[in-house]
Amino acid sequence: MGDRRAIDLVVVPFTHETKASTWERDPRLREAATRFQLWDRSFSGAPELLARMDETGIERALVPAITGGVWEVPCEYVKGLIETSPNRLYGTAGVDPTDIAAGVASLDRAVRELDFVGAHSFPHWFGLAPDDRVYYPFYAKCVELDVPIQIHVGSSYYPSMRDVGRPETIDAIAVDFPDLRLVAIHTGYPWERELVSVAWKQPNVYLGIEQRYADSWPQELVEFIRGDGREHVLWGTNYPMLDFEPALAGVDALGLAADVEDLFLYANVKRVYKLP
Repeated sequence: MGDRRAIDLVVVPFTHETKASTWERDPRLREAATRFQLWDRSFSGAPELLARMDETGIERALVPAITGGVWEVPCEYVKGLIETSPNRLYGTAGVDPTDIAAGVASLDRAVRELDFVGAHSFPHWFGLAPDDRVYYPFYAKCVELDVPIQIHVGSSYYPSMRDVGRPETIDAIAVDFPDLRLVAIHTGYPWERELVSVAWKQPNVYLGIEQRYADSWPQELVEFIRGDGREHVLWGTNYPMLDFEPALAGVDALGLAADVEDLFLYANVKRVYKLP
């Protein structure tokens, strides 16, 4: 491990408090958390999270304020979670397309007043593909604010929800918003190869490679990390979905060159999100 640096692209605010309220409120959330062995892995707050990060040398992390109808962790809650840890934890604001005016105003406030560093979108919860025009005011606002947006690309994992996050939708957004930094999170499973082709084509598209351990990544994705995509891949865990230590151990096992590993684990996230 040596002097390795790491910034986690996504750490879910799955605290004891949000588990008892947000996750308990909807049986779909509890079912999914149980299926992925997440239910008993909530954490108490920022001090415990930072202690776990320190154990594995993770310097910083991005924490999303989740917006998905009944599945919501407000910006104010995330702000309270991260404000005790300046320059270590950063917020990203959830996107709610059901009320465009209010949602865009909330995003603007999160960045300008709460110092959030980007936006975060779960299109499956709304049944609207990422390239649906209802999201375009949010994308325009991100360009205005000069912040990236994370978008869940891949299977929804929820039996009651349609899979709307196909990689070609990210390509469409990139064409319409060439100045928008698009981060396609959750590795794009099971369409990683298609997502790699989009990131290779579009200079403003980045792959958020998290929620799946490295031993399950297809070879095309690994070769993209090593080669043409070395500046377009951002590492993360979606913790506590993945544990920090085995997630980093999986990256070690890839045998990446030192400069490529540093880009993947640290420098790309820092650059794309313009972290201090």
